[in-house]
Amino acid sequence: MKQDAFIQRLRQALGSLPKRDVDEIVADYREYIGDAFSAGRTEEDVIAALGEPEKLARELKAQANFRQWEERRSFGNLMRVVGSIAGLGLLHLVLLVPFLLYMLVLTLGYVFFGALTVAGLVTLVAFGSHYVFGTPVPGVLPFGGGAAQLGAAGASGKADGKGATDGKAAQTGKIAQDLRVEGERYVLDLHDGSRVSIVTRKGVIDARKQGGKLSIDATGDGARELLTTGKDDTLGIARADVIALDLKSANGDQMTVANTGGSVPGVNVPGIAGGNVQMTPDGRGGMNLSVTNGENSVSIVGGRITVDNGKQHVSVAAPAGFALGGIAFGYGLAMLPIGIVGLLVCVWLTRVTWRALGRYVRRRIDAVSAKLERERAN
Repeated sequence: MKQDAFIQRLRQALGSLPKRDVDEIVADYREYIGDAFSAGRTEEDVIAALGEPEKLARELKAQANFRQWEERRSFGNLMRVVGSIAGLGLLHLVLLVPFLLYMLVLTLGYVFFGALTVAGLVTLVAFGSHYVFGTPVPGVLPFGGGAAQLGAAGASGKADGKGATDGKAAQTGKIAQDLRVEGERYVLDLHDGSRVSIVTRKGVIDARKQGGKLSIDATGDGARELLTTGKDDTLGIARADVIALDLKSANGDQMTVANTGGSVPGVNVPGIAGGNVQMTPDGRGGMNLSVTNGENSVSIVGGRITVDNGKQHVSVAAPAGFALGGIAFGYGLAMLPIGIVGLLVCVWLTRVTWRALGRYVRRRIDAVSAKLERERAN
């Protein structure tokens, strides 16, 4: 093979490298061939000693990719060096296939544990904020009921046409407005004709409003001192001092609040829309709710919702002992540390792989460089 044909094939085989690098390599080999001619060697002998230009180009590209990786150590540059070594046949198929499978598993590990970390973080933020920062809403009863809820119940009974009249709905709204909770105190704003009986730890207090005048009677030592009176005839008493509270409106509507010893009182509201609403603590910090109206009833007890109209009975149970929000919060609490630990393991494996692969590449490139030097020396 002639010098020009060899150089032309070598330039074509090096086409993937930058033009400046190709020109430097070609100029170097022209100089080498010229020096060999000056030493008395024939053109055919020199070209034959250099071997096939395509094979020589693969070795030179492996060297160039290695130098590029040393200048800028990125994963992409390292993979180009590995690809160049594989192209030389120095990376056996027995080693290449397991290595590719290992890289695939490592990549999937990053994706899986990264998604697990993000999902756990989002779940904790979405559901954990309620458990960490959730506080009772001011102006409503601690069990979640208040004037708005009870008024809505009365309006619903009117719309259904089951014995509720405009006057009844209005009075239901009034009795709901007579009692509210402000922090750790009950506040009573009695309407005309309303009365309240409060059983306290020191005695019984009876208060009524008639003709715009408020009257208060108390039995027991110190019972009266527990009740405070505002300028607008509002009454206030600490929730901890109340054992039971019975509130009645002028037309006989009634609301009962009983302190059962827990942090949440029991509540019984008969007469709303011709029916009865009862809420009692379940002993585990939650509430049991029962709504009845004739043969129709709805109850929520121990995570089970039961609906009965006298002819049909439907019962739906939640997972025992857990609300859906609690389950989601628990999963989020488990996913976040698992995801973080998995990512840390993946990072550690990547560092180990990087170092081992770097040492292997350096040894193989040193072998290629030594081979090229021997060929040029011969």
